[in-house]
Amino acid sequence: MELEVAIATEDALTDFCNEKGEEGALVAGIFGAIVVKVTDNIVAKWGWTVTAAEAAMQEFAYKSLQDHDIVRVPRVHRFIQDDEGRGYLFMKYIPGQTLADLDVKEHNIVSRVAKIVERLGQVQAPPEQGPGPITDDRGPRGYLWGDDGVRKPFKSITDLNEWINRRIILRKMNEFVDLSPYSLVLCYMDLCRQNMILSEDGKSIYLLDWGHAGFFPRFYEVATLSCLNPYDEAYEKPLIEVVESLLRMTEDEKWNTRMVLYARAASLRWTL
Repeated sequence: MELEVAIATEDALTDFCNEKGEEGALVAGIFGAIVVKVTDNIVAKWGWTVTAAEAAMQEFAYKSLQDHDIVRVPRVHRFIQDDEGRGYLFMKYIPGQTLADLDVKEHNIVSRVAKIVERLGQVQAPPEQGPGPITDDRGPRGYLWGDDGVRKPFKSITDLNEWINRRIILRKMNEFVDLSPYSLVLCYMDLCRQNMILSEDGKSIYLLDWGHAGFFPRFYEVATLSCLNPYDEAYEKPLIEVVESLLRMTEDEKWNTRMVLYARAASLRWTL
């Protein structure tokens, strides 16, 4: 009998996922989340790293991008947490090949992903939203924030400025940033090729993993590109060049991107 995700009890859903375990998973990493197929059309991503913030960001992105063929997002059906704090994110199953399994040039991957970055940068943050993800009591996580992420959410651009400048000082740089002139826009922040699936009709690319996503100045997306694809030269360097050109990034934006990366380096070296 097929499990009905919308009405099943939380215990039934968590028991199902745990019984499937790693052996019955579509994806199972040593440190990452486990992905299991629940029905023909629904998968569950679950584990310690799956959070309410990820579910909220994915749902926001789905609603904001559902009318665009350039980029698509799997629909969120439900999110729950068990008593131990593990998250269970139930979403639409997307068949197809990951971009990591496809030839970069043959499938025009660099150009298509660059257009995704451009499209995401047109989606404004909700009113009163600070830098970072929706509904998170810890703040942003991912490649730009050091090994432990940010301990508390940024309430404002001022908070983000202070976080960056405190780290730039540690590098003995007589510089500081002020990001207040920049709008907060939707940033995915994890554009590894294995996180994207080409739809079976070849028209759309689906973004699957929203655990690092949030609202930041648009150049934050560019800053992450040099952090997450160090061994994918055919993808990383051309993508950065095409994105910078497509977005017509200003010299100020490029300078701020460098400062963000300096702050990242400091976070990896020092604990503040």
